[in-house]
Amino acid sequence: MIRPLLTVTLLAGLLIPGQAHAVPVKLDSLPLSVEPNAKLLTLNQAGIRAAFPSAAGRPDAVFMTEDRKVSVAFEWRTSKLAANEVEKLVAQFPAVIRAQVPNVKTLKSSLLQMGGSPWAQFVFTTPGQDDDLRRELMVTSAGGRMLVLTIAGKVKDYSRNEAVIRNLTNSVRLN
Repeated sequence: MIRPLLTVTLLAGLLIPGQAHAVPVKLDSLPLSVEPNAKLLTLNQAGIRAAFPSAAGRPDAVFMTEDRKVSVAFEWRTSKLAANEVEKLVAQFPAVIRAQVPNVKTLKSSLLQMGGSPWAQFVFTTPGQDDDLRRELMVTSAGGRMLVLTIAGKVKDYSRNEAVIRNLTNSVRLN
């Protein structure tokens, strides 16, 4: 399920400022580490619960761009996924996205290497009020389970923040 963008008012007081130096940080309940930087904010657990009230599909960790326009969420799902199945997702999952997400305008899928692991990447847009909404799902296997990284924002906001987001995603390392 694709979540709506988080609102600025919802985030007030629920953000932890980014770190001044990019050093690997182990995310609490996730089998990975990332290198956040000062241009990213971290949504604390209260903020994650407020933004994602349903426990089903609630991410384990969420980062926001400084302008609070683009979110990067990590979710380690209980769904089984073997490392050798990641490549199959590239062909199979676009049909699932089209079935579950109304009005998909564009959809690209690819297989990429990130931190030495294969990731299935799905980038799609849907109509928005003043700009199209952009979603990027990146899926890999971690501990035999599905690990999902979701980048969400409007197309223009993503473009403005792309370098910061790519620095974060390129720093992902599975433990």
